Amino acid sequence: MTHVPLLRLRWADTTLLADTDTARDATLLDAQETRAYQRFLSPEDRRDYAAAHALLRRTLTCVIPHHPPEAWCFERAALGKPYLSAPDLDGPPLRFSLSHTRGHVACAVSRDGEVGVDAECRSHINDLARLMAGVCSADEQAQVRAAPASEQADRFLDLWSLKEAYVKTCGTGIDTKLPQITFDLRVPSLVRASLPAETARTWWFALFRPARDSRIAIAMAPDWGSEVRLDAAAVGSGGQSAPRPMAPIRVSARPILR
Repeated sequence: MTHVPLLRLRWADTTLLADTDTARDATLLDAQETRAYQRFLSPEDRRDYAAAHALLRRTLTCVIPHHPPEAWCFERAALGKPYLSAPDLDGPPLRFSLSHTRGHVACAVSRDGEVGVDAECRSHINDLARLMAGVCSADEQAQVRAAPASEQADRFLDLWSLKEAYVKTCGTGIDTKLPQITFDLRVPSLVRASLPAETARTWWFALFRPARDSRIAIAMAPDWGSEVRLDAAAVGSGGQSAPRPMAPIRVSARPILR
């Protein structure tokens, strides 16, 4: 039986967290993460940061159960993409990505390719025209303007989150020219991508809408093949409740749901 690349996505709604949940999440952070956590002035920002990093640590431990969540160590590549500094782990390297926006956190983990995840919230869209000019290609701007006025911010949110997930997978940093990447969302339930010519690899994308005004986008460049086995789920506080399966609203190819 052919092995199909597996991608795990975990998402959590942090608006449901109590202070005790945030305190428990913070105990899993390393020294560098703790300093970053303490620099946030807003309690909500501290909550989301701790929740995102704790979610990643717990998800990695689900893959390798003998490795405790607090024991994971991270380093960053030259352009800022994080990776695990644990050469003693057996098997192919674990690739991962995490993201947090106000009220939502997400992480993606795979042994089978580079991954990127992005969480976005509609409340961040305060000047749609300016954001489109800096983020979208001409074709994407046309897609947004073709939507009814009440849906234009939602369509932009779809495109923005997909583009950010792609950039995070590449690990090329914020210098990547977002307008040079085009996603076509004209066909319902599908994601079509037109990527730079130097991107000579297979890509897979999925888009989720966990709440009316939020998006989670994931991107994967599988090490082989073009299909992806998707394990996507929402988790409760502290990872103590059983994950609840999530279904994407758009995919670039039909996923194989775990």
